[in-house]
Amino acid sequence: MRRLLALLALSLAAWGAAHVPFFPDDAGPFVVDAPTVSKAYYLRSARGTVHAFLVPPVARSIPLQLLVIDDELGATLAHRVTLDCGDGPRELRAVDVAFFERFSGIAHRIRVADAMGPTATACTIEVSQIAGPPGPYTLSIGDEERFSLRDIAGLLTLNQRLERWRGGE
Repeated sequence: MRRLLALLALSLAAWGAAHVPFFPDDAGPFVVDAPTVSKAYYLRSARGTVHAFLVPPVARSIPLQLLVIDDELGATLAHRVTLDCGDGPRELRAVDVAFFERFSGIAHRIRVADAMGPTATACTIEVSQIAGPPGPYTLSIGDEERFSLRDIAGLLTLNQRLERWRGGE
């Protein structure tokens, strides 16, 4: 038992600044529980697809990022991300920054980097693919690293789920 706990602790240390991964099976809308806790939503979209994320009020500023895989397909994808907290949609800041995720070994491009909060009302984040063929993207939100035992157990199948996400399965 001690070895198992030590292995799990090492896995989390190797995970580094990681997000709890989610691989939704449906088109949403997705309710973001505890938005300060770091999460990554691994989704696929096609031009014209809109994914909505419903975020409860937050007491402080939290980061938001949209990432694509840094490959030939990812280079063709463009997204628009808006945030609406009841005062009309605001387009989030577009960037183009290389990022290598050590745990998964996947090279990404950060295409949107911004923040939200503090907010007194619930907010909606909408992600629209505006160019390119169908492809994968990741929306990350929050910055508190907090993992449940279920999240830790999910590490055992994370690479398989990432490969299915990349391949469109």
